[in-house]
Amino acid sequence: MSELTKNNSQGLFEILVAIAWIDGKIQSEEREFLTKIAAEQNLQLSEDLLTNYQATSTAQCYDLLQDYLGSNPKAEDYNQLLSAVSTLIYSDNDIATEEASLLNKIQSLDPQNSTNNSTFDKLIGKIQQLYQKGVKNV
Repeated sequence: MSELTKNNSQGLFEILVAIAWIDGKIQSEEREFLTKIAAEQNLQLSEDLLTNYQATSTAQCYDLLQDYLGSNPKAEDYNQLLSAVSTLIYSDNDIATEEASLLNKIQSLDPQNSTNNSTFDKLIGKIQQLYQKGVKNV
């Protein structure tokens, strides 16, 4: 991972920790990755953060992602986020449904795919798709 500002690296690290907890536990491979990132970015890593269960929902993770990227993300910030999250999720070779869903949401935020659509428009589109799938399944 390339150098980030202290603020960006802390924000990215918070996202990664939240995602690691999304399936209810932090796997040893995820723990190793988080420890490595904390060391590379000179961040304080509390062992409590990795051992005491932190309930995290996909909605909470999405909010963190939205805050991190903002309404008009730079391609570099997006690519760095996608790379870090993908590495974390694939580190334990077991992708939980919540993790796959979150990756899908991150990919929908790709600034290179936005021709004239804002992040909000993309979010609304995804919600509409989920709603339509839910209606079809009823």
